[in-house]
Amino acid sequence: MNRAVYTVTLNPSIDVTIWTDGLDADAVNHVVREEREAGGKGINVSRVLHSFGVDNLCIALAGEENRHEFARFLQHDELRFDILEVDGAVRENLTLRYADKTVKINRRGQSLSQILLGALMAYLGVRVHPGDVVVFAGSLPENLAVQDYIELILCAKGAGALVALDTDCLSLEDYGRIKPWLIKPNIHELQHIVGKPLTKDTAANEAGVLLAVGVEQVLLTLGADGMVLLSEKETVVADAPKVQVKSTVGAGDSALAGFIVGFVKGHPTAECVRLASACGTACAQQDGTGVATKDTANACLPSITVK
Repeated sequence: MNRAVYTVTLNPSIDVTIWTDGLDADAVNHVVREEREAGGKGINVSRVLHSFGVDNLCIALAGEENRHEFARFLQHDELRFDILEVDGAVRENLTLRYADKTVKINRRGQSLSQILLGALMAYLGVRVHPGDVVVFAGSLPENLAVQDYIELILCAKGAGALVALDTDCLSLEDYGRIKPWLIKPNIHELQHIVGKPLTKDTAANEAGVLLAVGVEQVLLTLGADGMVLLSEKETVVADAPKVQVKSTVGAGDSALAGFIVGFVKGHPTAECVRLASACGTACAQQDGTGVATKDTANACLPSITVK
């Protein structure tokens, strides 16, 4: 089956990463390196999919004040994209790297009017077809209510899409209403969903409550402890190899993309999880805000075991 893949990023960013030799609050600190690129969880997923040759369309909101700069970054990455223009500007998020430390400062982002929300719903209703994969990932525009976000997701699901979610704004009740094909929480996000502290040893069992409310698959990422895929049919555990972690930014996005790559290529679930783990591991070994590529992930695959 030929499946179209879409990623939806409602609150993207222009990510500015600055490297310095140190940080002294009482002195002038000089920049030794600076990078700018389009940011957002859905955009990261699109980048990884593109690297693996999986055709996909990146759908993003962008403020009219700097949408052209934002679009240039997407063009540079050779992504196919559709931009819905909104008022204001795409937020600029700052990452400061010095010594072995990272400081992140994220701005709140742009707004989405009810009129444009309706236009986006209509767009998805026409664009998406049964069996397509639609990824909703990242934070929300500051004025978008969670219930409106759910209606947007249900618009894609109502068109027959397989919905994948990677966001921290939904409750257990919300997931029960949506009943998505896949969600990808980390342990901290799962704690928020189930409302109790978790450890790597208890998290997988607690994730079962998501299956009970109708989530089809839970891809639970555990950082250095690997990941677990849970469904009513099976449980697959992937161990993460010991590597030098330079940055965890984008690792979860890379893992989600890796799973989708395996799925659209028709791989068994265990191989999808193995590829997800390889992508997450590859990303963690990179400096800055980069994501996994086909080459870096394939280099990690031999060291990934699943059971």
